[in-house]
Amino acid sequence: MVNETIPTLIEPITISVKNFINILQVGIGGLFGLYLILVILKWREARFLKKTVLEIKNQIKQLNEAVVRIETSIKKKVTHPPKKR
Repeated sequence: MVNETIPTLIEPITISVKNFINILQVGIGGLFGLYLILVILKWREARFLKKTVLEIKNQIKQLNEAVVRIETSIKKKVTHPPKKR
């Protein structure tokens, strides 16, 4: 008699636990998926930022080279003034 009533008493509890576990699995899976998406986006952003920084670095290098050329041409004009006729 007691053995027959135990499964009927435990059944609603087991159903509730199974539902809770299913909700927990979906929640954890959703959080993991969201985390994975955010990691991928952060990686893409870092690649884009690295590319941008390298472009800026190259532009600064080119500007510095231009400034050096201008400075040397100015120094040549100052040290060697044109001859008077």
